[in-house]
Amino acid sequence: MASTKKDETRVRLFTAARRLLVERGFHGVGLEDIAAAAGVSRQAVYKSHFTSKADLLLALVQHVHVAHLEEIIRPVREATSAVAMFEETIRAIVMIEVQVHDLGMVLSAAAATDAGAAAAFRDRMEVKRGAIRDALKRLASEGRLNAEWELERAVDMLALLASLESYQQLVVEKGWTTEALIRKIVDLAYGSIVTLPKRRKK
Repeated sequence: MASTKKDETRVRLFTAARRLLVERGFHGVGLEDIAAAAGVSRQAVYKSHFTSKADLLLALVQHVHVAHLEEIIRPVREATSAVAMFEETIRAIVMIEVQVHDLGMVLSAAAATDAGAAAAFRDRMEVKRGAIRDALKRLASEGRLNAEWELERAVDMLALLASLESYQQLVVEKGWTTEALIRKIVDLAYGSIVTLPKRRKK
């Protein structure tokens, strides 16, 4: 499908917005700054349906999510068991974080003072929690969810382990690899939340 002028304008706005927001922070950039950096008028920003920085930031996060998204989530859909789906869900969440972490940090900081950004941040967190919840429900349906855990408590715990903050502290600041983070989250779940099949004695 051929891109329209409006599509091209949105991409230019997204490119400029990502650079400026990461460099200056949410409150250090105005829509007019983003428009100027993208080489478009402020009116073009509104024509692209961005009435606020929060609107633009949420659309930008969603735009970046789409890149390689099908490749990332396909293994989740194709998983043949609850345990496999669970592992692929954790992997997908962390790999998406790799793509959008810089924007996630901007969104998280902006959420403290901007109602629109706060709503966008909550929306992103609920998408992550929903994916975890789906995986845990499938585990429960196959008898693999530890009965000592209430579903939502398990969602809470795993969402924390796979959070933006965990990625920032462990991968960005402490130098963990993404694979190490994925493996440790899964290992911790297997030690408490997920009941694995017993291995047969040889």
